[in-house]
Amino acid sequence: MRKIDTKQRIKITSLLLFFSVLAIWALFYFIISDYIAENTKKQTALASNKIIESLGGEFSRAERILYNLTQNEDAKKLLFESSPGENIQVARSVAGSLGASLYSPDLFEHIILFQSDSVYYRLSGKLGNKLCSMLYNAAALTELPNHIAIELDGKKYIGYADNIFPSGGERHGIAVILITEEQILEILQTYDQSGSLLVAIRADGEIVAANTDMVHLFNQDGNSQEVHSRIGITPYEISVIAESRYLNASVIYFSTVAAITAAIFGIAIFVYIGSLNRRFFRPMVKVARSIENLNTEVSTETLPHVRSEEFDGLIDKINEMLVNLDNKNNEIKSAQLRAKNAEIEQQKSLVFSLKKQINAHFTINTLEIMRLLVEQGDLEKAETVATGLITLFRYAHDKDERINIWDEYEVLEQYVAIMNIRYDGKLNVDFDFDDRLMKYNMPRMLLQPILENSVVHGFAGMTSGCLISVKARQHGNTIIFTLSDNGRGMSAEKLEALRERLSVDPEAARGFENIALVNIRNRLYHYYGGAGQININSGENSGFEVIVSLSVMEEQEVAQA
Repeated sequence: MRKIDTKQRIKITSLLLFFSVLAIWALFYFIISDYIAENTKKQTALASNKIIESLGGEFSRAERILYNLTQNEDAKKLLFESSPGENIQVARSVAGSLGASLYSPDLFEHIILFQSDSVYYRLSGKLGNKLCSMLYNAAALTELPNHIAIELDGKKYIGYADNIFPSGGERHGIAVILITEEQILEILQTYDQSGSLLVAIRADGEIVAANTDMVHLFNQDGNSQEVHSRIGITPYEISVIAESRYLNASVIYFSTVAAITAAIFGIAIFVYIGSLNRRFFRPMVKVARSIENLNTEVSTETLPHVRSEEFDGLIDKINEMLVNLDNKNNEIKSAQLRAKNAEIEQQKSLVFSLKKQINAHFTINTLEIMRLLVEQGDLEKAETVATGLITLFRYAHDKDERINIWDEYEVLEQYVAIMNIRYDGKLNVDFDFDDRLMKYNMPRMLLQPILENSVVHGFAGMTSGCLISVKARQHGNTIIFTLSDNGRGMSAEKLEALRERLSVDPEAARGFENIALVNIRNRLYHYYGGAGQININSGENSGFEVIVSLSVMEEQEVAQA
């Protein structure tokens, strides 16, 4: 049987890889195409339901607003009892009651009270006198309360109208609230940024609002996805249609990308085979045979060149390494012994500093808060403080100096809960952690001292409006934590001095162990070397920002260990 050489193995393996990838692509296409289409339909239904839910909520809110208005004594007084001199004062009172309700002037722009087509009060909006008269006549001919759809001066409006009865009287007024078609289309666009959905609102079979022309709306083929529903308890119905081109776009796009990728991959694999054989494989075989025949007991023995620029450079480095191997081995052993002793001492210092973070002063204050809460009968808050304190003690005194990033996040939440109770709820902390970081670890209590600086020092003298943002993101091979507050910050001189302290060689920074940021910088250097960084930004009365960077590769090694 003829022996297959390595070059042939490379070619055969590459061809098998190429056809395997093509087969996988084809199989994947047939599996995923139906899934993509089905998922697109589900997304259409989801968007439709959100549109229906949003509009239903808005129309229900309009009904509640108008109901409250028809029961408002000031509104009745404005229509039936007040004199011309009192009208302005009473109208202000009615408008004020609207402002205290669920009223949203951005959506329900027009709210009008009618006594007749010539006597009315615009509480909101700028409809002209003629349009108001037309609106009254349309509402008066409708059995109220009811929803109305009307076109005024070329604009379509949808709204709700209801009667207002004076106390003990038969004579009645009418209250009307309107929303324009343009405002409804803005709501629709919120849930359809791509503009691929066709949406129409009907009343009594007639379209009163739509985001496309009628011809386009009704000329749909059988592959379109359509959802119909009534909007809440209103007489309005909504239709949401996803065109077939929208439903098939993902499948077409995937097919095109798959074909282009397969062609590029095929060309690349053949180019790769030739380049691999000429520039890498042949020289590698020569180097491997030379290394196999190398007598490692003779440090002066060297490897011959193989006439390849890349591998000859490697051989020169190997030869240089062989020449200096004996001396380097002795130096490495000595350096390793010194580094081990230094690491032991540094570990002791860092662990001691870590446990001091939860100090006696903080513990006493927290226990005092618990005592006061128990005396006041607020056992729920007392339990929150107790739970948080227990968590922080376990956290600080755990033997493992590494912690999962999301566990660190939960500890920060416990700390904030305690401090918010201690400072009477003046803290507003926004946590924003990337879900992908769940698989990584980090040094324990790396972020809590920074958060504590903001609470204790950054917000000194502030009684409210204290904002803190804690973000965690992965950028390539780096995890970046950003903690910022809107506290009093620090002057440029103090900021420069602190930056200078943080820039000092950790081995020389023996006088700053009691400073939280310097201590954190030293721990970063200990765990990550140059791959761990801390940077700060601040200004007078403009907050403080701390950016901590970790190496993803280092954390992966820790997780695997």
